Amino acid sequence: MYRVLIADDDYEDRELLKQEIKRALGKEEKGLMFHEAVSVNRARELLKSQPFDLLTLDIEFDRMDAGIEALPGIFEGYPTLNIIVISGKLNKAEVSERLFRFTKDNVLKGKRWARHFDVLDKKDDKTEALREAYGFAFGKKEAAEQVRDLILLAEGHMEKGDVDKCLEVYQKIQGLAPGEQESAENLRIMKGDAAFKQAQACLKRGETVVAALLLGHYLERRLKAFTRKRLKRAAPGLYDCLRELERARRIGPFKKDLFQKALKIRNKAIHHPASIAEDDFEQARKDLKLLESSF
Repeated sequence: MYRVLIADDDYEDRELLKQEIKRALGKEEKGLMFHEAVSVNRARELLKSQPFDLLTLDIEFDRMDAGIEALPGIFEGYPTLNIIVISGKLNKAEVSERLFRFTKDNVLKGKRWARHFDVLDKKDDKTEALREAYGFAFGKKEAAEQVRDLILLAEGHMEKGDVDKCLEVYQKIQGLAPGEQESAENLRIMKGDAAFKQAQACLKRGETVVAALLLGHYLERRLKAFTRKRLKRAAPGLYDCLRELERARRIGPFKKDLFQKALKIRNKAIHHPASIAEDDFEQARKDLKLLESSF
């Protein structure tokens, strides 16, 4: 049984979505069950009443942005619910930027929601997104318990600052459930220059807040990796890392200055994301290269 909640106040749009879902998933899933909500409040009531595999959420109801304003609560309250946001007025970049304002602290803590999430225009062909959401839900059910335990283990390693062990666990999750979104996303973000390039690409697309958060997360991981390489351990906070390096006499004045410069950009990216510019990326790249060099 694949349960779908369609949240949209327009009858014709709801009917069109049901037809698209049947066409996209009908061959794979014979037990499609639809529920409909004509308001955000009704959608919340239905979500509380029973589990759903997929929510299609319109952004506009009785007022503009009613749907997107409900997203943070839905994300927090239903961490495994697959969501497809559908709008004719907001594009994917805009929705992602606004959502990242809510998820900032969770991103920095390494927390991810195990879900398929996408943003589509009402005119888009939704077949691929629907199939991806279905495939994700199906795979998730197959290995839910094991994946859940491994994600908790990875988060434990993350909280202790042990990125290497965290990465090992995420690799295990990918072996158990290939394509699992949470571990795959963390692997991309935490692995070297891939995260830096991803952040730069977001900046070029105008997704400044998203780019800044990814840059800040990337710099934090690199600075902790530098600390672990010098001390064989890393403190929870970056200022603590620098103090420990100084106390152990494992960092000189020049590299201390580079560490502080990179930390300053990291703080700017996290606390003032809208102010991040291409110059900050170039400065961060330059400082990290010198900091991690052998001399």
